[in-house]
Amino acid sequence: MSKTKNFVETLRELREACSQLNEAIADLNVTLEKINAEENGPEVEMPKRDVQADKELIRQKLAEKAAAGKTKEVRELLHQFKAEKLSDVDPKDYEELYYSIEALDYDEFN
Repeated sequence: MSKTKNFVETLRELREACSQLNEAIADLNVTLEKINAEENGPEVEMPKRDVQADKELIRQKLAEKAAAGKTKEVRELLHQFKAEKLSDVDPKDYEELYYSIEALDYDEFN
């Protein structure tokens, strides 16, 4: 074979290799997009909290602790949230207050 024919044949092989490489990259992109879509999934909006239900649950927990003889601890908890009574507590603090009430059971073991 002449040098020109060798050169033309090499170019043809390179074009074919590039074409196959482009197809492989396209397939890889499709696969990565599928994986990304599965990982991210649809955006889930957190449900809105029912402030009144939270307040009632906390009121119930506070009453249970007071009935169990922990009135002093209940008052101290409310004071930590700068409140004299539950209605003085900021609703954004209800979650933290709830867990603080739950922690009263564990404080007696320490």
